[in-house]
Amino acid sequence: MKKLITSKDFIIIAAALMLGAALFLARGFSSQGETVVVKYNGEVEKTFPLNGEYYEITVNSVVIRRENNEVYVADSDCEDKTCVRSGKLSKKGDAAFCVPNRVSVEIEGKGANSPDAMTW
Repeated sequence: MKKLITSKDFIIIAAALMLGAALFLARGFSSQGETVVVKYNGEVEKTFPLNGEYYEITVNSVVIRRENNEVYVADSDCEDKTCVRSGKLSKKGDAAFCVPNRVSVEIEGKGANSPDAMTW
């Protein structure tokens, strides 16, 4: 009878779990963002500080809100609403994109630990 999981499979699974844990922990230690940059069609539409009172802006049917030192896409008229499900952004390098409406929300900050690239 053949084993379902061999020792090689166990090593591969353990390595994948350790890599995932390392990436998760690295995300947790990234620095707090300072500035929100909202772009429309690749051009900067609005820049504002991440901290401050409640703030809301609408860019090409995308509603962006700042609350409690976090920013998020509150509503969009796009079909799949992926940007709305992106969640709350607060760390340097966090981003949300509404591709159908050509709007992006990115968090910028100071420091050397910003990512080179991000993919989803």
